[in-house]
Amino acid sequence: MAGKTPVDAIVKMLSSEAPERRLAAVIVLGELQAKKAVPELTALLGDGAPSLQRHALDALCRIGLTQRALGPVWPLLGSRDADVRTAATEAIASVGEGVVGEVQVRLGEAEGDERRALEGVLSRLGGAEAFDVLLAALAKGDEESNRATALELRRHVRDADAKTRKSYRTRLERFLKKDHGGVAAAAAVKVLGFLEDRATAPTLLALARDAKQPAAVRQEALIALRFTMAEGADKDLLKALVDAAAASDRSLAQTALMTLAAIDVPATHAPALARLALHPDLSRAQMAIEKLGSLGGKGATETLVEIVARGDKRRAELAAAALEDRADALAPLVELLAKTDEQERAKLLRQALRSRLGGLTPAMKKQLASRAVEALVEDAATAEPLLSTAREAGAAIAEPLRAQAAKVRKGRNREAEMRALAGLVKIAEATPEERYRLATLHLVDSHRDPRTRGSDRGLRLLSELQRGGFDVATAMRKDRGAELETLYYVGFCFLEDDVDGGEELLREVVDKGGRKKIGKAAKNKLALEGIDEP
Repeated sequence: MAGKTPVDAIVKMLSSEAPERRLAAVIVLGELQAKKAVPELTALLGDGAPSLQRHALDALCRIGLTQRALGPVWPLLGSRDADVRTAATEAIASVGEGVVGEVQVRLGEAEGDERRALEGVLSRLGGAEAFDVLLAALAKGDEESNRATALELRRHVRDADAKTRKSYRTRLERFLKKDHGGVAAAAAVKVLGFLEDRATAPTLLALARDAKQPAAVRQEALIALRFTMAEGADKDLLKALVDAAAASDRSLAQTALMTLAAIDVPATHAPALARLALHPDLSRAQMAIEKLGSLGGKGATETLVEIVARGDKRRAELAAAALEDRADALAPLVELLAKTDEQERAKLLRQALRSRLGGLTPAMKKQLASRAVEALVEDAATAEPLLSTAREAGAAIAEPLRAQAAKVRKGRNREAEMRALAGLVKIAEATPEERYRLATLHLVDSHRDPRTRGSDRGLRLLSELQRGGFDVATAMRKDRGAELETLYYVGFCFLEDDVDGGEELLREVVDKGGRKKIGKAAKNKLALEGIDEP
C-alpha cells in the first residue's frame, strides 16, 4: 500500500474542527491546484462560513471546475455575502460557455442578488449567446433590475472587438423593433449608447424624435446620442434636441438640455438654437444662449444678435452679455441700434456698445450719427440712446443736425426744427443764433403770462443768452417774426427779473404800439419802474 502524500495530509486538514486549519488547507490546495481535493473542497461550500466558502470557490477555480461539479456552487449566487456571490460568479463563469443554458433557465425564476449574480456570469463569459440571454432578460425585468442588466451588457460591449460590437448593435436594434414595453426598450437604448457607435445615431435619433415613445425611452436615446455624437452634432440631431428641450415634459427637456451642453455643436448650426433661446422658460433660454456664446463663427454671432433684437429684456441682456467678447458682433450691434424703434432695446444696445466704441469704423460712426439726427427730428423713442452713443463714439453730429434744422425750417416744420435745434443745444454745439431761434420757436407756444414765466422754456433760453452776452433785445427788435405781445412779455419779465434788455424791449413796444393797448401797457410798466420816457 502506497504511503500518503503531503497533499493527502493537507486534504485531511479540511475536516479539522479548527476553522483556521481548514482555511489554511483550502488556500494551500488551491495554490497546489490539487485535483484530488475537488470533492472535499466542493463539500465545504455548504459549510456556511462565508470566508471558507469564498476561499474554497477560489481554490476550485484554480484547480479547474467542470460543469458537472457546479451543483453546490449555484445556490451561492444567492448568498447574503456579496464576496461569496462574486466568487461563485467567477467560479461558474470559469467553466465556460457551456453554462449559458443553465444560467438562462435559472434567470427565469431568479430575483434580486441572485439575478444580478447570474447576469454577472453572462457578462464575464462574453460572446453572442450570453449577450442574447442578457438582452432577453430585459423583456422580463423591472426598471431596477434592468438597470443592473444594462450595466452587465455594458461590460460585454466594452470588452468586445469591432466585429462583435457590430453584431451587438444589430441585436439591439432588432430587439428595439419588437414591443417589449417601455422599461425594456429604455434599457436596450441605454446599452445602444454604450456602444459609442455613430452608426447607431439614426436609430437613436428616430427614438428621440418619436413623440409616441415613452418619455423614458426618448430620454435614454438623448443621453445615448451624447456618446455617438462626440465628434459634433449634425443638423437633424440638433433639431431633435431643440424640439425635446422645448417640450412640455420637463424631464425630457432637462435631458435634452444636458445633452446639448455635452456635445459639440458646429457653428454653422447655431441658428437652430435661436428658438430655444427665446423659450418662455428662462432656464432653457439661458442654457441655449450660453451654448451659443461658446460657439465661434459668424452664425453664432448673428443668432445672438437676433436674440438681442427679438428677445424680452432678460433674454436680450443675456445675449448681449454673450456677445461682449466677440469682435464680429460690433457691426451687427451698431446696425441693430440704428434700426430698432424700441427705447429699452436701444438702451441695452447702447450699454452693450459702450466698452467697444473705440473700435467703431468711420462708416459705423456716420451711420449712428445719421440715425441719431433722424431720431431727434422724428421725436423717436430711441433718440436719446442713439445720440449719446454717437457722441461717445466721437461721431460728427453737429453739422448733420444743423443741416437737418435748415431743411425742416424750409419745409415749415416747426416741431421738427425745434427738436433739431434742441439736439444742438444738448450736445453743446448750438450757436447763440441757433439758441435764439429755438427760444423764439418755444415762445410761439407760450401763454406769455408773467405769472407762469418760471416754466417758460423759451423765456428761460432768452435769459440765459442775455446773461451769456448775447444781445437779445437787439435780436428781437430785428426779428420780423417777433410780435409786439412777445416783445412786451419778454421785456416785462426781463425787467421784473433784473435781466438786461427789458427796458429796451418795452421802449420798442411803446414806439411801435403807440396809442394801442399794448403800447400803453408798456409805457405804464416803465413808469411803474420809475423809468422816464426819453
